[in-house]
Amino acid sequence: MMYRIETTSQAATDRNRCFDYIAKRSSDGALRWLEAYESAVESLQTHPFRGFAPENVDHEEEIRQCLFKTRHGLTYRFLYTIRDRTIYILHVRGAGQDLLAPDDLHGPEDR
Repeated sequence: MMYRIETTSQAATDRNRCFDYIAKRSSDGALRWLEAYESAVESLQTHPFRGFAPENVDHEEEIRQCLFKTRHGLTYRFLYTIRDRTIYILHVRGAGQDLLAPDDLHGPEDR
């Protein structure tokens, strides 16, 4: 079964911040990071049921996470939820960023 993927405006902002942060240090690294991110997102279309995010405990709706790494081994993740056959990417978190506080986690309706 294929799932449709939608990115919230918050997730797009997060993605752009991560990309810009890496691009200041290495434009090639930023492009590789973006490719890793997009590959991870694409993989959800057929395998969406990854592990739960630590933030899941604070919410009624299931919050899942997908981890992906850079060539240098830094782990990034994005948070998402599944409704019917649509996956909503909610946030993108950089390596070393703290967990989101319950009030900072925005759902698809906040797009």
